[in-house]
Amino acid sequence: MSHYLPIFGKRHYVPLLLVLAVYLGSLLFASYKGGPVGAVADTTYAGSLACRACHRAIYDSFVTTAHNRASSLASAETIAGHLDAGRNTFKFNQLSSVLLGADSGVFFQAAYLGGAEYKRAPIDIVVGSGRKGQTYLYWRDNVLLQDPISYYTPADCWCNSPGYPKNGPYFDRVTNARCLECHASYATALDGSTNDIAYFQKSSVLYGINCERCHGPSEAHVLFHTAHPDEKASRLILTKNDMTRQQKLDVCGLCHSGIRVSVKPPFSFVAGGRLSDYSAVKYDPDSAALLDVHGNQYGLLTSSKCFMNSQMTCSSCHNVHQTEIAQPRIYSARCMACHNPSSHNECTVREVPGLVLSNNCIDCHMPLLPSKAIYLQLENSRLSTPDFVRTHRVAIYPKVSSEFLRKLAKASR
Repeated sequence: MSHYLPIFGKRHYVPLLLVLAVYLGSLLFASYKGGPVGAVADTTYAGSLACRACHRAIYDSFVTTAHNRASSLASAETIAGHLDAGRNTFKFNQLSSVLLGADSGVFFQAAYLGGAEYKRAPIDIVVGSGRKGQTYLYWRDNVLLQDPISYYTPADCWCNSPGYPKNGPYFDRVTNARCLECHASYATALDGSTNDIAYFQKSSVLYGINCERCHGPSEAHVLFHTAHPDEKASRLILTKNDMTRQQKLDVCGLCHSGIRVSVKPPFSFVAGGRLSDYSAVKYDPDSAALLDVHGNQYGLLTSSKCFMNSQMTCSSCHNVHQTEIAQPRIYSARCMACHNPSSHNECTVREVPGLVLSNNCIDCHMPLLPSKAIYLQLENSRLSTPDFVRTHRVAIYPKVSSEFLRKLAKASR
């Protein structure tokens, strides 16, 4: 470098590179035309924290959401389950159990048989926000495996990880690439990776579903606006208004359309791309109404009349920048925007004591239903408990609605 640019000393290299990066970002900005776009060409990630300087209110709200907490490094703060003595053991039966704890700052799950430890694995990564539950992963070289014990929030207890043997712990389940792709924002896949066995560069993982999963990699955007602080129009980044309806749906469909068959390496898809170019669904869209409620909310939504007779997208109902869990009135207000007296498309349910339609459309038309795919085994039990998930097939559910109205009338007496 000094041979070609003798006027620059080593201390000048970093400022020079920054100037060059800003200059290149300006060139990209000059060529940006707006409107519907393809996948973002620049795939350099800046991380969500870089967004906070300009978007503080949105950032501070978003970091509290389940999306942002979809994965994280293991810590006492991120592990939702109890690690204190007396609550940190899962018992399969009288002989077999797993102890969860920490040793010199390393979190672990240790298997015991007849009171003697015979296997141990670390807890390196937490998967899940803890709203419904969590599971835990550990590294074996550059491969991620799943720990045997997970956490189930509704019962506030440890449980056997779904699909695992019922008689004792299993430590050798490899986590496929799709799992990390839907619970993290980016990771560099190493040579030899397949969808079934993926080798990742550990230091490259961006944990959680961050801003860049929906808006695209943001380094060029950050560099440009840092150099042009007075520019108010958002440049070199995707906004909702830049994308077509299908592009918006594809961003959500990456993780909310069930099991997909990848045709390109993990984390190849970025916002603005066409999802079908990167992976294919494993179901017949004509049978979407029969899909299990766990995992394929996209398929269920697209089978709904509400979806087919409108231009709605996932963001018509969901504000992903805010935590809106367990607030049916918020979602009901969004339903009422279309289903109201002036549209002649309102709910015709008979009046019952205590019923205020604007308070809760959801429990009748998008009820919690048991998953046929995810069952949880709780401690000392050979029985399995299904996971309940809110279906995204908007429809009339007569039995569910009748029970909802009966309970409502009883509570109002």
